[in-house]
Amino acid sequence: MTRDFGSGMTIDEIIGLSAWHIHSLKMPPEAIFETANQAASVMVEAGLDDYVLAELWGDGHSVWRHMQTKTPVVVSSTGQINRAI
Repeated sequence: MTRDFGSGMTIDEIIGLSAWHIHSLKMPPEAIFETANQAASVMVEAGLDDYVLAELWGDGHSVWRHMQTKTPVVVSSTGQINRAI
C-alpha cells in the first residue's frame, strides 16, 4: 500500500531521483522525507549529487547508486558516507 504524505507525494516517488534533485525539492514534513533530504544534502556536499536514491532503510541509512557505474554508496543515519560496501 502506498502512503500519501499529504502533499500528494509518496516516498516511492523519490526513489530513483538524484541527490541534487531530492535536495532541491520541498518535501512533506515527515521523518522519512527528512531522512532522505538530509542524506541528499550529505551527498551534494560530498560532490556525489549525481547519485540516485536506491533504498531507504528503517534505521535511517540510505543507499545511493551512480547511474553509469552502478557504484553504491551508503549514507548512515549520522551522515557518514561509506563507499566500500
